[in-house]
Amino acid sequence: MASPTTLRFSDSVRTALTAYAHRTGRTRSAVVNEAVAEWLAMQAHPRVRFVSVETGERRAVVIDGPEVWTVAEAWLAHEATDRDTPTIADALGLDPATVEVALAYWADHRDEIDQLLARHWAAQDAALDAWERRQSLQQA
Repeated sequence: MASPTTLRFSDSVRTALTAYAHRTGRTRSAVVNEAVAEWLAMQAHPRVRFVSVETGERRAVVIDGPEVWTVAEAWLAHEATDRDTPTIADALGLDPATVEVALAYWADHRDEIDQLLARHWAAQDAALDAWERRQSLQQA
């Protein structure tokens, strides 16, 4: 449940916030809420940062590493008996510490990463369906 909080911004911050919210089509409240949520996540996971991707989404990434969801996807791609940090690190060409950072973030933000994985897999399925429809034109 959302609850109101009064914040006082300097004129320059308020102006920049208003401009950013307008440019992105969001409310100032939504921008501030997202910024605070990301800041809190970064405090809990110091090697994680957030980046904007092509779709405009903000995604968690490991500093000098991959987006967190790619590590989660690799983890899930391995059989449960083969899921360990060294195996995933080797498969992705990462150091084990980077894999651990991503796994720790995923554990604390399971819904966020699992929803991103679901969208990614749906997009892959849609792309495969489109490719198969295109290939069927060859047989026509």
